[in-house]
Amino acid sequence: MRNAMKTRPNVLATGTPLFCDLYHLTMAQAWFLDGKAEETKTSEAFFRKCPFGGSYLLCAGLREFVEWLDNWHFTKEDIAYLRQEKNADGTPKFDERFLKFIEGQKLQLTIRAVPEGEIVFANEPIYSVTGPCWQVDLVEAALLNIFNSESLIATKTARMVYAANMDGKKRPLLEFGLRRGHELGGFSETRAAFIGGAAGTSNTAAAKHYGIPCSGTMAHSFVMSYEKEVDAFKAFMRANSGNTTLLVDTYDTREGIKHAIQAAKETGLPLMGMRVDSGDLAYWAKEAETMIAQEKGNPLFRDVKLVASNDLDEHLIENLVMVQKAPYDVFAAGTKLVTAYDTPALGGVFKTKQYMGTPKIKIAEGKTTIPGATDVVRIVRDNQYEGDIICRADDDTLIKEDNLARDVTSYTLNSINGTKLTFKKGEEAYNLLTTVMDKGKWVHEPEADLYKLQRRAAAHLARLDASYKRLANSHIYGVGLEQGLYTLQQNLVKAHLGR
Repeated sequence: MRNAMKTRPNVLATGTPLFCDLYHLTMAQAWFLDGKAEETKTSEAFFRKCPFGGSYLLCAGLREFVEWLDNWHFTKEDIAYLRQEKNADGTPKFDERFLKFIEGQKLQLTIRAVPEGEIVFANEPIYSVTGPCWQVDLVEAALLNIFNSESLIATKTARMVYAANMDGKKRPLLEFGLRRGHELGGFSETRAAFIGGAAGTSNTAAAKHYGIPCSGTMAHSFVMSYEKEVDAFKAFMRANSGNTTLLVDTYDTREGIKHAIQAAKETGLPLMGMRVDSGDLAYWAKEAETMIAQEKGNPLFRDVKLVASNDLDEHLIENLVMVQKAPYDVFAAGTKLVTAYDTPALGGVFKTKQYMGTPKIKIAEGKTTIPGATDVVRIVRDNQYEGDIICRADDDTLIKEDNLARDVTSYTLNSINGTKLTFKKGEEAYNLLTTVMDKGKWVHEPEADLYKLQRRAAAHLARLDASYKRLANSHIYGVGLEQGLYTLQQNLVKAHLGR
């Protein structure tokens, strides 16, 4: 049995195009047999509603998407699998001519994307993919799978970090979510959390793989393996003299705090911290602070950090920091971080925007798309993000090479969220999307260093006014359509409805 078992493949490393839904392959076959496989189209990824009741999304996942694309090819094993697949009536699912066509095919896509760590808003293009129609559709599932999940977790983390530092005090947020995550190994979850601002992770394998800090304390199971709690604490401190943070709520939290202090005195080792994982978190933090204060002057208790865990999210952290003034120094979040608990799915979509050079539009109630290949111009005023303009990708009239508005008096925009934006001559502005691949060749390699991505995300968030970062009732950021693009959209809607 053991020899017959197979471990899950590293999909990024294999680059298998089978990382798709079946209908992507059946459509590709239909295009091929109808002589349309090499016809070009542009599809774009975007989302319709910001998660967590907020007003922004932090982009993550581009590097992992690129790593998969870098290895993209149909192997002989892939073709053999498709060849043996049958329909319900026993006929082959795939025509032999189609299988011969896709075997050995190289990627021919041109991809523009918003860099990781950038802030984006509803309805804006995040990825724009152009190339043979069958290849464009075959990368949809991988793109959305990676973008949706990692961007959600990065955004959730950013909100928690914001809450933890809301009063101006710097408090690290640790990611402790491996056991509650949805992915075996939790690599992408840890990666996204670090981009979003997490200071470290409990996930040892991910910490090793990405070269980021690994953090952790102890579990209740360790305390329960000793007859006396204080003996468990002393044993742990002796074995981990550089990591003497103790979990104090296994039985009785007040007694646990006392036992932690006793263990430090009896071992002669400094107590580095106490973690509370249940009960009234604010109350026990204040109790611990009071008891530690009674040891004033004792060097063993000079710098005891208080750590809170137990199903934390940004709203509980905000309450602990701003309302209850709980004296915590560190927050450790697990379940609600890595599962993006209150918005478990972003709902990012991938829609056809242009076919053989002709703009296309989908018209549906609440889901009408923006036609054509697009880009986003971001207006910057006084070093703050002021508003975004969705424009045609080939529109070179908005920005000069020095990232200033061109010689136009203004662009008054029809905003998606109901506000009006004005784009004035000489203002600072930049395009969000960057070309990363041109006809299958890499022209700009996305950043791989997670520390750089974390700093990039923090820098972008710093340029977003606090009114947009509020955890509840956040201000809606202005996103508008360039006037000509808006006119095109409305004309296409009228033309389709008049058919």
